[in-house]
Amino acid sequence: MEQTSRVTQTPPEAVVMQMVMGGWIARAISDVSRLNIPDILKKHGAAMSAAELVASGVAVNANALERVMRVCASVSVFTEGADGRFGPTPLSDVLTVDSPRSVKVIAQEMGGLWLKLWTALADGIRTGENQSRQIVGMEWWDFLKANPAEMARFGEAMKSNSLNSMQGVLEKCDFSGVKKVVDVGGGFGHLVIALLQKYKNLKGVLFDVPDLIPIAKSSLPIADASLVSRLEYVGADMFESLPAADAYVLKHIIHDWDDGHCLRLLQNCRENMEGDGLLICVDTVLPPMGDTSATPAKLADILMLLAIGGKERTKQQWEDLYSAAGFRIKSITPLQDNFGTSILEGVRL
Repeated sequence: MEQTSRVTQTPPEAVVMQMVMGGWIARAISDVSRLNIPDILKKHGAAMSAAELVASGVAVNANALERVMRVCASVSVFTEGADGRFGPTPLSDVLTVDSPRSVKVIAQEMGGLWLKLWTALADGIRTGENQSRQIVGMEWWDFLKANPAEMARFGEAMKSNSLNSMQGVLEKCDFSGVKKVVDVGGGFGHLVIALLQKYKNLKGVLFDVPDLIPIAKSSLPIADASLVSRLEYVGADMFESLPAADAYVLKHIIHDWDDGHCLRLLQNCRENMEGDGLLICVDTVLPPMGDTSATPAKLADILMLLAIGGKERTKQQWEDLYSAAGFRIKSITPLQDNFGTSILEGVRL
């Protein structure tokens, strides 16, 4: 007698329930990371119970911690033993501070302050405007300027988010003919420093808001005297002026702003360009309408709306923006990350 196999399908209501609980999971992961539990387990080298974690110095209620750890273990962040002990996994490793692929700080932000922005989504949909004032009491950039600790955390989160992007620029972009590069909105300066290390005759400028420059200098002290002599720090408004150079790199910058601001910024780059001119933007490229893939990129698009009124863009929108600013995109190189990031390399028309 022929047997027929039945494929068990998850009921639609169960799928939706799993989806809407995603924010709860994000918060659980964020907070156990904030308690440094992945770091403690990694250092300990063996599974620990919630009571043992508390005894080691984690100042929380052991029973409550155990319950949250079970949530995290259910999505493979930790192992969970019948003896009540929780162990490290590859997922918990990237939530440690010393992992080369660490997403510790950005995970904390995504399950913390950034998640709070999503509570204002209804008003964001209704108005089409950012909701930063509702959540933090002021515009996002003003909030960071007024809270140095948050500014430092934001910079650290951006560092972990951009490591793959930075490596992509180093591997896929050729700066051998460039004399001077400006890393616009370069944060702590990881990219421009890496470029100066690779290209010994290249000069570089780390350009960002004035409040971030002192943090960048202290966060990445440089011992190489030759590199120091080739690196300049400039704090100013990128919409007002930019240092002259023959190459500009804008990594995860354009998505922060509306089209008007972006056009002004790219025109600033063009007006100050020397030599042949090279414009490199590193940002998400959304799929065209009708393509339902790229969920993380589309979620990032909404975060940009809620936090700062920015947006992610499709290939056509990128081409239109470059063209309006007097550039032509000569290549788009996708990077293998979770946000649909690509390197958009352009030259002057």
